[in-house]
Amino acid sequence: MSYLALYRKWRPMVFEDVVEQEHVVKTLRNSICSGRIAHAYLFCGTRGTGKTTMAKIFSRAVNCTDSKNGDPCNQCEVCLGILNGSLLDVIEIDAASNNSVDNIRDLRDEVIYTPSKARYKVYIIDEVHMLSTGAFNALLKTLEEPPAHVIFILATTEPHKLPATILSRCQRFDFRRIPVESIVKRVEYISKESGVEIQKEASKLIAKLSDGALRDAISILDQCISLGNKELTYEDVLSVVGLVTDTFISEVVDAIKNKEIDRVLQAVDKLVMEGKNIGQFVSEMVMYYRNLMICSSVSNPEDIIDASMDSIQKMKQQCKGLERFEIVAVIKELSSLEAALKWSSHPRVLLETALIKLCESRVDLGDAGILERIQSLEKSVNDIVEKGIAVPKSGSGGSKRGAESVNSDKGNSASGAEERIEKKNIAKNAKGIEAWQEVLNELKGRGRMAIYTNLLDTKLVELNPTQVGIVFKNGCSFNKMIVAKHENLEVVESCLCECLGKEVRVKCLDEEDTVDNGKKEEKDELIEKAQDIAEKLDVKLNIIDE
Repeated sequence: MSYLALYRKWRPMVFEDVVEQEHVVKTLRNSICSGRIAHAYLFCGTRGTGKTTMAKIFSRAVNCTDSKNGDPCNQCEVCLGILNGSLLDVIEIDAASNNSVDNIRDLRDEVIYTPSKARYKVYIIDEVHMLSTGAFNALLKTLEEPPAHVIFILATTEPHKLPATILSRCQRFDFRRIPVESIVKRVEYISKESGVEIQKEASKLIAKLSDGALRDAISILDQCISLGNKELTYEDVLSVVGLVTDTFISEVVDAIKNKEIDRVLQAVDKLVMEGKNIGQFVSEMVMYYRNLMICSSVSNPEDIIDASMDSIQKMKQQCKGLERFEIVAVIKELSSLEAALKWSSHPRVLLETALIKLCESRVDLGDAGILERIQSLEKSVNDIVEKGIAVPKSGSGGSKRGAESVNSDKGNSASGAEERIEKKNIAKNAKGIEAWQEVLNELKGRGRMAIYTNLLDTKLVELNPTQVGIVFKNGCSFNKMIVAKHENLEVVESCLCECLGKEVRVKCLDEEDTVDNGKKEEKDELIEKAQDIAEKLDVKLNIIDE
């Protein structure tokens, strides 16, 4: 007898064996016991969650001559005929390869015939979202009013692709992703029944790699058992799926943090020479930095992170000296790399380039605010002072005065910068949101609907005490042209002066103009703060504008 794959050998035969889909099992079982059998069912969910398995169990249960508590007996003539494929009253159709209108027309012509031995003729259409538009139209009438002896079971991973007319005619069941704990129990049970011991860490790794799909987990286990070992270890699973250890990733993160480029490049070389998947490695790096972000954000990361206590303690240590916005910036950088690797012919080069960039702290801080950058700069200065490192001076005397000046004034300077920026933001928000909405309402009240409608997607910014700007989104050049007409601009200025209680001039701007201005203001604030810190340390500061 030929070898049977584990996922087929251990496919559930009754409802009770189905893992973590109790909400579906309970409803289907009750419908069988009460005789309330619908004519069409839709099973939705990600791969490996039991959709086809549930459909097969249900097809036997509704036709079983000796059903017990809604479960098929799997021993009667009908059940055995369905299991071995000799009974043609249960038909499985793969919509991916039978998606034409002619295939569905053939099905429509067949449903009128009564079943040969079973009570119901059951059609299981897998990946039903692959049907063409014509095929869906051909199926619609039959699905709406099928013969009493016909049941349709549609299975799909993408229910949003089905027409609403099909969805409304089916009882829908959504299959959930299976939790790691449930997959671990099932993997350990199958492994034991197969005569192989498996370590807890190995079964947890298999469960995490399966991403909520039990079939994927059993397939990985099947591959691991093929190694021929009596006991499966964590390293065995890693070698089979081509992953690296958490220790390796932790060492790479340490090297990046310490800016050890040579160590990082050696790690990449080891990764490539051992035949590991670079894309998978980057994906694991993203998840590792995500765990670092969790460790830096919550007091009990072990409640969220699925890792050993030793690994979590290591992550907590690595978080020291890293600001949260820096971790977020690294995650964004690695995520962009992960996407680029899918289309690259030189994945190693991209990986090395990105990691060197991380070592040199040249990641784009993106949305990180001016205050976060200032905090990072102040933190670096404070580290120097706290460690007692001498700071060179351009004038006479020691560095003590400069250090004391920073320690005494750093709170005031930081709070002063925060206060100035906060006041500026408050002023902008007050005039940019509340007053502008009042102006728009006034224009609408005056019946200036042409101006009003062209200003709906705009915002107001303060350029200087006597001038404001109306910011138009990209692609709204026509709206800007209408509002910028002299007669229209006069009306807007009139309303604006009344609402603000002062005379102002109005200028029409594109969105990119304000982005550049915002960056310039942020840059000026950063330079100002850096000069302030340098002055307090009494050191020379050269600013090079690249």
